[in-house]
Amino acid sequence: MTKTLHAIHSTPSPSRSKAAARADRLAVAVVALLAAAPALACSVCGCGDPLLTSSDPAAISGTLRLQLDVEYLRIDAGTDEQPGFTDQLTQTSYRLNAVYRPIEALSLTATVPLVVKRIVTVGPAPTVTDSDLTGLGDVELGARYSLWRSVQVGQQRAQEVAVGLGTSLPTGAHDAKQPDGSLVDPHGQLGIGGWGPFAALYYRFEQGDWTAYANIGYRVRTEGSYFDGSTYKFGDAWLWSAHGQVLVGKRVALDLGVDGRSAVADTSTAADGTVTDPVPNTGGTVIALAPGAYLDVGAGFWIFARGQIPIYKDLFGEQDVKPGFTVGVQYLVW
Repeated sequence: MTKTLHAIHSTPSPSRSKAAARADRLAVAVVALLAAAPALACSVCGCGDPLLTSSDPAAISGTLRLQLDVEYLRIDAGTDEQPGFTDQLTQTSYRLNAVYRPIEALSLTATVPLVVKRIVTVGPAPTVTDSDLTGLGDVELGARYSLWRSVQVGQQRAQEVAVGLGTSLPTGAHDAKQPDGSLVDPHGQLGIGGWGPFAALYYRFEQGDWTAYANIGYRVRTEGSYFDGSTYKFGDAWLWSAHGQVLVGKRVALDLGVDGRSAVADTSTAADGTVTDPVPNTGGTVIALAPGAYLDVGAGFWIFARGQIPIYKDLFGEQDVKPGFTVGVQYLVW
């Protein structure tokens, strides 16, 4: 199997109502949590913002935010040299994320994932489990810096332009073996065996109980090397998001938007030096509808759920990206 599985905060004026101040705070949280699952520590990437947690409420004024979430993704692809068979890869990631804002314009983020990845082959013959791995994935580090901001307190309006930089680290194991001693498919490994630097540009507009957010970024994947002498490079990709949120009452916010990913095909080199470029059934474009809901439960805790439902797929070869989802809780430490 070879395939692509890939803030601002306007400080409330004394003249502003408590409801308006809460609306600002919740809107910023939604902006941070919108977009679908980021491409963290794995070869299976969702669409959208790779630094989506860098401007949430805990990062507003030099405070610390901790988040624990669970993400589920599934991608299918044709099995190489086995017509009529399909490889199904499912990935569940349990991610601990921390965001810290040392100064008003700068947010720092780190994510440590525990990854469960399973590949099964289905077709005319009985279903076969090709790999089933659990362990530390690729840790992600990032920073987001506000280049420009405009706040009109009387009109409850705020705008921001920011940039983000970061990278995934090759911390996940990538040399897992099959029972016969051969290499587990690179897409089934816990890590990609390389680095994943990215850069992104962000824009946010807030007006009262409404917030709009957009970003575009590019992620590069470096080549990974394996014990059998082969190498593999996952495709570089553009990632983008465009979302709108509305505050409903004092504690609930609803979000709806689209997230996208457009990746080039993977490349590989076998131990004997044979180069495969492009790797079949890898690369392409996915655009997903991304709804979300967020609830402030008090005492510094927030809970949320968001989805990613593909509505447009232009994938190379025989591939299919299934709906994914993320649920989680965050805590504002101080």
